[in-house]
Amino acid sequence: MSFLFNRNTKKVMKYFWSVVAVLVIISMVLFFAPGLVAMISGKY
Repeated sequence: MSFLFNRNTKKVMKYFWSVVAVLVIISMVLFFAPGLVAMISGKY
């Protein structure tokens, strides 16, 4: 378990969680505002 406290592992985990957070935000926006996708794509 000591690899969890390695400096490089901390950097990777911080990057990983930021990517996960961005994906969650994007999926929530697409789920709760489906008209937004149509508006951006020009079909609305």
